[in-house]
Amino acid sequence: MPPSSAKKPHIVMIIPRGESVRNFLYSDTLKILSDNARVTLLSVIDDDRFMAQFSPYVERIIPLKQYPEKRFIHMLRLITYDAHFRWMWGETAKNNWEMHDARAKQLGRTFQRAIVKFLARLAANRPTLEFLTKVDQFLSWHFRPNDDLVQLFEDLKPDLVFNTSHIHGPAGELPAKISYKLGIPTVGFIFSWDNLTTRGRIFVPYDYYLVWHQGMHDKLLEIYPHVDKKRVFITGTPQFDYHFKPEYLLSREELASKIGFDPNRPYILYTTGMAKDFPDEHRTVEYLIELLKELDLPEKPQLVVRTYAKGTSEEMKAIGRRGLPDVYFPEVLWDHKWLIPQYEDLSIYTSLVKHAAMGINAASTVSLELMMFDKPVMNLAFDPPGSDLPPVYRWIRHIKFDHYWPVANSGGVNVAWKPEEMKAILLKGLTHPEEDSDKRKTFINRVFGDTLDGKSGERVAHQLLFLAEHAR
Repeated sequence: MPPSSAKKPHIVMIIPRGESVRNFLYSDTLKILSDNARVTLLSVIDDDRFMAQFSPYVERIIPLKQYPEKRFIHMLRLITYDAHFRWMWGETAKNNWEMHDARAKQLGRTFQRAIVKFLARLAANRPTLEFLTKVDQFLSWHFRPNDDLVQLFEDLKPDLVFNTSHIHGPAGELPAKISYKLGIPTVGFIFSWDNLTTRGRIFVPYDYYLVWHQGMHDKLLEIYPHVDKKRVFITGTPQFDYHFKPEYLLSREELASKIGFDPNRPYILYTTGMAKDFPDEHRTVEYLIELLKELDLPEKPQLVVRTYAKGTSEEMKAIGRRGLPDVYFPEVLWDHKWLIPQYEDLSIYTSLVKHAAMGINAASTVSLELMMFDKPVMNLAFDPPGSDLPPVYRWIRHIKFDHYWPVANSGGVNVAWKPEEMKAILLKGLTHPEEDSDKRKTFINRVFGDTLDGKSGERVAHQLLFLAEHAR
């Protein structure tokens, strides 16, 4: 029997970005918390549709705004970020520095960049980074813009505060820091598998961390050895739950009716990257379209291009508008203001991956999802044909990033190092899809263990309830 309202713990969920909605509000997390706790949402999203959809599950939805911070705090954090990358100095960190150098040159700020790099090199060691992180926390508290959040938490008196995305949601950092300073147990979800090596230093002093899998658990403790391993919990990520729940899987015919392809013929799923990270990708898609025409197969495969919701080039959109035979660019059903996938998109995306004959992407999380469904995967390590990219933007860098290199070396994906290798990989994937199956399964099982069961949202909810109950 659910506890009475008076006895229920009170949990504040910080929703600092749209994708948190997919992970924790669409999933089982909110439903379970709603039945067993008093829930308040502190959310950057506060339009009428959002309020109507989630108000029945929570006590309050409070708008969350991003406060401007003092310039000197911002500058100190930028230097600390650069120092952190210099200390890590893997392939991702090196590229990050190169990107900053390139931007500084474009903006005519090479002198300022040289000063930042000099200071970052001096600070690129564990003791200094830990000291600067504490300084950031001290300054964020003592130079907070006002006491609105302090008063809010004193009024709400939550037992637990949960930041649903530790990165890409800057509005969520200040309330998490303030709740920690007020002595309220604070939990952070490490949003994605690459974030610990690609997204800089964690400045919020969370009491507890939730991570996808053992590898992230170990990497977190390696980078932040002061964190107690007993306070890091492996829950899986709810974003994959939909792949393992039958109610989110459309039949091939249902999917075809929405996308327009022939359900009786195979299709290849090509997923694009963010345009700024994968420049000239339209050239690769055009090359692939022509290559598919040349394949000597009894059934010509169709091509479904799923564009990236958070940034697609005009050139790529133009290909979609051409209405080429056997090429489909389905509409990506996301709210583009808040970058929230619409609920219907969960089924469409899961079904696209499930029913594909094989998948192609540069170096993406989609590779993992394809491998979960035991689908052949092609990754792209060459620059788009006909492009002339500076070294800092070359596509091969993504393959060699710290988080992705183990995928590329797993044997579960096939990397095309040059355009001429695509044809053989296509033929292998389409005619002998079972060939790398054991390697795909081995890699996925080794990385994710038993978390791919459709119950990550449940695990998150039960972990939060446990922590909230023990904090009372």
